Amino acid sequence: MLGAHKLSPATIKKLGLYWLASGENDDYLTEDVIIVSETELNQFVKAAEHLHQLAIRAIQKIVREDLWKEVGIPKNARKLVKFSAERELGDQLIGRFDFAGGLDGLPIKLLEFNADTCTLLPETAYFQDEQYTQEKKALFDKPFNQLIDGLVAQFKAILIKHPDKPKTLLISTMGYQEDWLNTDVIAIAAKKAGFELVQSMVLEKVIFSADEGIFVELNEDYFEQYHFWYKMVPWEFIADDEPELMDLLEKIILNGHAVVVNPAYTMLLQSKAIMKIMYEMEPYNPLLLQTTYDATEITSGKYVKKPIFGRLGENIQYVDGSGKTPYTTDGDYGDYKMIAQEMATFNIDRHDYRYQPSIFWTGKSSALCFRRQDDPIIDDDAEFVGHTVQR
Repeated sequence: MLGAHKLSPATIKKLGLYWLASGENDDYLTEDVIIVSETELNQFVKAAEHLHQLAIRAIQKIVREDLWKEVGIPKNARKLVKFSAERELGDQLIGRFDFAGGLDGLPIKLLEFNADTCTLLPETAYFQDEQYTQEKKALFDKPFNQLIDGLVAQFKAILIKHPDKPKTLLISTMGYQEDWLNTDVIAIAAKKAGFELVQSMVLEKVIFSADEGIFVELNEDYFEQYHFWYKMVPWEFIADDEPELMDLLEKIILNGHAVVVNPAYTMLLQSKAIMKIMYEMEPYNPLLLQTTYDATEITSGKYVKKPIFGRLGENIQYVDGSGKTPYTTDGDYGDYKMIAQEMATFNIDRHDYRYQPSIFWTGKSSALCFRRQDDPIIDDDAEFVGHTVQR
């Protein structure tokens, strides 16, 4: 671990990250830098590549054996998810593998795959590089950060697959500032990839037509159509809480009026239950933690219970085998089915911070980032930590 000087407010503002470094987020972007050896970096990259291949095989198994209920896909989403898994496999724009371990000899273990609406994009794409630029005399080598290039390449691949569609992209969120910061990165990559029109609009103002596609009313009586849609809105939220929108999107996509990225099959990757399927397929894979619906199957008695579509570290039970009351977090995801995952071992520093490395996936491993926290669960209170590669 190395120390670095804090980036100036002017630099933070220039990067467009002021919201991430002010108010309650004042300590979010840390001054520390993690030293990652070239061997450790290669192991993270290879882990993501192998796990993605295994996850795709798990998707094919789910579709082939109709395991929709097993992985928590609601009935109103199954037709579209099946279509997507059969027609769009490989069209995922971006996802993020979250790991435990990987440093100082600790084995890498998969915690989950944030496959649908992952965050940490601006801090990974911009903060780490700026930190290195400022401190490069004291640091070893640049962070592993090909995030923008990876997004551009994946966008280009998607455009090539749809040569007849106009290059118009609409980006939508629920209106949260953090989501807009993340989608700004998506917008920049889309423009570099060749999209001729890129527009951002809050979800509630987007018009969905089963017979025509996706539109925004830009002026009175003038509607702009968009043939590609990136949504910072989870598929499971749409299926569970906006069933009318789910029905419209099914018709829009099946009728070829628009392409949605990330595609609907990423709902399968987002479900933590897919790790149960993956573990059953490769129970001796050293990258996997035992994952099951029945916690009594975990012989050590040490496990973490998670909602299959949980986010932000919410509604987690941390059972350490001591017989004491489990450490738990509150949240909005307690109604989902729970999986039990064998407890992982984290890298922990002398201040009792545990570190969670993540690899971004854009058709390949494209960037590494770290978060840390002094609680058993890495959640919304975690801090972001940059890294340098020692070659």
